[in-house]
Amino acid sequence: MLYVDLHNHTKFSYDGSNTPEEIIENAIRNSIDVIGITDHQFTIGDNLPLYFEYIQHCKIKYKDKIKVLCGLEIGTRPTPPESLPLATQQFDYVLFECLDDPRAADLYEILEWRRLFKCKVGLAHTDIFKLGEMYNLDMIKIMREYNIFWELNTSGNYPYYYDFLTNDKKRKIIQYSGIPVSVGSDTHYIGEYRKKQIRRANELLNKMGIPLP
Repeated sequence: MLYVDLHNHTKFSYDGSNTPEEIIENAIRNSIDVIGITDHQFTIGDNLPLYFEYIQHCKIKYKDKIKVLCGLEIGTRPTPPESLPLATQQFDYVLFECLDDPRAADLYEILEWRRLFKCKVGLAHTDIFKLGEMYNLDMIKIMREYNIFWELNTSGNYPYYYDFLTNDKKRKIIQYSGIPVSVGSDTHYIGEYRKKQIRRANELLNKMGIPLP
């Protein structure tokens, strides 16, 4: 099976402590097969082309040791800039964060906007069950219709991850939904890397037959 970690921050983010190379080399040491760099869109700003090219360089540099993906974490408090779909069309994926936060952009607006993205789109830091209750929507149906994957964030800061680990009903809903699910450590500093949690989440998804994005 593959061990993936698709949520990591580098010095391209205001709260990242390590270079992309340090994040990638840490993943190699921890036997990760696929590592995604997902720096904050609002920190990078107009430097997205530079960011993209830097991660492409890392892909080539480490191609014999690990698969590197170029992602982006998009803030939704407030609504992000309309230029992003075009600016990220060559990215591997983007993550919309915290859509279940009352301060987040309107879900309907995000869904209409999602159609403009050519790369894969996922939801990070988001309890999709809570989000469905907020809007009185079937989020499983919505995510299938809009081709959106869900992230299990193992950082320890988001209760929905632990709820998924212990709630058999919710696990079965996701298992039979066909929705792809990614795993993300949300690493900001490699000294705090949660290898055990990353491996556990990957192994659980693999055991349940839940597809990766």
